[in-house]
Amino acid sequence: AVRCDGEAKVVAAEVRRGLFTSAPGAEDVATRHGRYEVRATSGESSEELWLGLQQRMGELEQEVAGRHLDAEMIVTDGPLTGRQHIPGAVGYVKTHRVQYLPPALQPVVAALRPGQRTPLFLTTTSWSRYSWYAKLPGGGDGPMAGVVRCEASADQDVASARRVADRVSVTLPRYASASHKDPRAPQNLYPIGGLERELRRRLGDPQLLYRALRAAAKI
Repeated sequence: AVRCDGEAKVVAAEVRRGLFTSAPGAEDVATRHGRYEVRATSGESSEELWLGLQQRMGELEQEVAGRHLDAEMIVTDGPLTGRQHIPGAVGYVKTHRVQYLPPALQPVVAALRPGQRTPLFLTTTSWSRYSWYAKLPGGGDGPMAGVVRCEASADQDVASARRVADRVSVTLPRYASASHKDPRAPQNLYPIGGLERELRRRLGDPQLLYRALRAAAKI
């Protein structure tokens, strides 16, 4: 978790390691640099293993975010799925794998200028939420350059959701990253990029961890 209050500061960070597998007899793997606890998955395909990892990561993110409910605004990196009960939380989606608006409304998104947002629209899949698109500065000339999608719980009235959307759309541009500092600019906000670097540091050197795993498994 990163608190932005005059400065961006990491106020909470959790590192957990797991052995994701569907093998019934699997046991924890203890290494000199950490313990990998068994995390059961429904299958052994790469997709099923990835889904198991994403589920545990989402649960951990939810746990950490729940410790900071005193913040005026909580922006979660990624969809709000599983975290919609956190008061005032907003999901921040950087990529656009799914089109949520019909083709006739796409020009509204393409016409956004930095700092602007679209009107709210209700998105209903396995759960309901208010969504809107917002444009960050420094995204280039493409129609979706610098455009992000935000989500807020539908368990509030439209006026409240609109106030949240206005506040988020005004706040996020100040944290938009620059291309010479982050290849995922401007969508990868500076606080998110900083947190990613800190988590990678806490996880440890990948090669060192890999050697420790091989030694523990006697490979």
